[in-house]
Amino acid sequence: MCAGIVTKGIRFAPNVAASPDRDLGEARAALDRGDGRAAVTSLDRARRGYLKQRDAEGLEHVLDMAALIDAADDDSRIGRQNLVYAVKQNLRQESRRAARERREPWRDPYPDLQAPEEHTHVALTPAGKVAIAIGVLAALAIVVGLVLAAALGSDTGTTVTIRLENDTGQTIDVRGCDDPGCATSFMHRELAPGLSAEADVDPATLVQLFKLERAGADACLPLRVHDASVSLATGAVLTARLSQATPCPGTTVLPRPAAATPI
Repeated sequence: MCAGIVTKGIRFAPNVAASPDRDLGEARAALDRGDGRAAVTSLDRARRGYLKQRDAEGLEHVLDMAALIDAADDDSRIGRQNLVYAVKQNLRQESRRAARERREPWRDPYPDLQAPEEHTHVALTPAGKVAIAIGVLAALAIVVGLVLAAALGSDTGTTVTIRLENDTGQTIDVRGCDDPGCATSFMHRELAPGLSAEADVDPATLVQLFKLERAGADACLPLRVHDASVSLATGAVLTARLSQATPCPGTTVLPRPAAATPI
């Protein structure tokens, strides 16, 4: 099989108990027999294993081996593009975490990752089309909620406080979104496990979207603010747990009232 030149050596992966190194070895075997799809599958398992171990060197080896995949068909080509994108995102997260631990300025190793040519692709199947349709409907519901909130809102100057509690056991970047796609945000906080953050929201807002950026896939937490605010006592706050977030665009959640306490 023809392969391009790789600048780094490939990690030796013995055939041992299930581990990222073993997945790397299975990917090497798939590459040797020219099976691009199997190589992508094994490399993605290795990627997730190294990410869990916070092994940046292992992720680098996955990226090196991804360059060797012979994308002879659309599935292999798309799978390789998705894999490369995911690995680069993981390496970006690891470099940011390492810089934070060393108390050094963070330098993005892939500053052009969001360029159009870096976006992931999906080979559409009937099940995939159904999933996309469901996602579009959910996103449309959020859009309608935001539009209605703008139409129904009154210029009273009153707000309701939303408290977001991190009960996930991992550090998460939380953004309060100004639009359904979260292109702009009014709040951006990094929450360590056990901490919380508050944001003031118009009580007439039907659905307020919060986006959770973390290792792996991002998640969304659309909160039904108006429904929860109808019977809210003066001086109380609405609380929601980050563990209630689901894959974007997310399933709406009704926040619960709680006594207002300082963070």
